[in-house]
Amino acid sequence: MSTGLIRVYLTVHTPRYCTHEAAFAGKLAHPDFKTVRDGLLEQGRDVAAAQPDVLVVNSCHLVTTFPTVVDGTPRHQGVLTAQEAPELIHGVAYDFPGDYPLAAALVDRGRAAGLMCTLADDVHYPLDYGTVMPVVCYLDPAQRVPVVPVSVCLMADLDEAFAWGRIVAQAARDLGRRAAFAASGSVSHRLVRGPATWPTAEAQALDHRLARMLADGDYGRAWAWLPEYAAAAEPEMGGRHLAMMLGALLETGARFEATVHAYGPSSGSGNYVISLAAPGA
Repeated sequence: MSTGLIRVYLTVHTPRYCTHEAAFAGKLAHPDFKTVRDGLLEQGRDVAAAQPDVLVVNSCHLVTTFPTVVDGTPRHQGVLTAQEAPELIHGVAYDFPGDYPLAAALVDRGRAAGLMCTLADDVHYPLDYGTVMPVVCYLDPAQRVPVVPVSVCLMADLDEAFAWGRIVAQAARDLGRRAAFAASGSVSHRLVRGPATWPTAEAQALDHRLARMLADGDYGRAWAWLPEYAAAAEPEMGGRHLAMMLGALLETGARFEATVHAYGPSSGSGNYVISLAAPGA
């Protein structure tokens, strides 16, 4: 597959993993965080090896209410302090290119499919830590790969999120992009106070079942099971990022080679780091 979707990433943005070292220093350090941190570093090396033309990021913290927003700003620049966790994510500068033609194509296709969507082209459009943190800290620290952020929409159900994943894969193929897609969010997401707290045994078992399906290339079975999984495990944002990921994978019609880098906790949530490579990419 020379063009189209060449990589799919399930990645992590929780504040405890914000930087390579600082978040693990002093009172923030906990050995249970190291596995995921190391997995994110491995995932970044995969991005560097793949050299995608563009990275489409669907973040569970880029939240919109009625339309799905696709950010086509040609240059994303700013300084991020996370409202949710300013003690962990503060003063993080970002400066990476965008891909306006691809973003515009996504919105055109979304509208043609009857989906409510909006194209952002505004240097003041703020990016969230679920987009900035994985890109700047792990996936592309050099900030060379163009990024197209796509929101998670509260009014969209899993079917609508799945449709957007298909649109991402279609547009990348038709525009000749070697594209990567990143679903930025936790799997099980029953939050509690206590950063190093693991998910319950039941939630972990559900997370592992989903990961096995991804590793085995059973995307159709994963998609059919997703509503049941979402009800039982309560993934972040209802699993919309997972639905978009599965839509993108199924649209290609290919079985991707999976590398399961890590699984670990953050305040009761489960966090998988998985890289999926298209055959021949």
